[in-house]
Amino acid sequence: MEIDEALTAYLLSQSGLTALIDRRFFYDERPENSDLPALLCMNISDAKEHTLTAQQKLESPMIQLTSYGTTRASARAVANQVKAALADYVGTMSGIEVQYIKLVNELPSTEQNEDGTVKARTVDQEYEINFVKE
Repeated sequence: MEIDEALTAYLLSQSGLTALIDRRFFYDERPENSDLPALLCMNISDAKEHTLTAQQKLESPMIQLTSYGTTRASARAVANQVKAALADYVGTMSGIEVQYIKLVNELPSTEQNEDGTVKARTVDQEYEINFVKE
């Protein structure tokens, strides 16, 4: 299993989060006109560390999770559930040893329609996930 699959399974097992987003968890792009609130996951970077002989087993990708809502409060509610589930997490996700998850950055924003009206409120959160790849 890959870390993105483990992360998906873990987040969708969090009842506080799924009470808000149901199963509206997307990768790379949120479908146009999809219901809100929702959560979007994007891999920001996945730099690899190497020794002289091989790639190290410890990986540290940066993942951006964007919480969507129709209001600032609803987007923040989703972001708070994600933060409660991931910030400072240490443990095992679907058999993957997660050494530490660090919340690196958090930024609220607004998506607008072409006519300038509010399309959605968002909260971007960037997480560094340190895990051991077998």
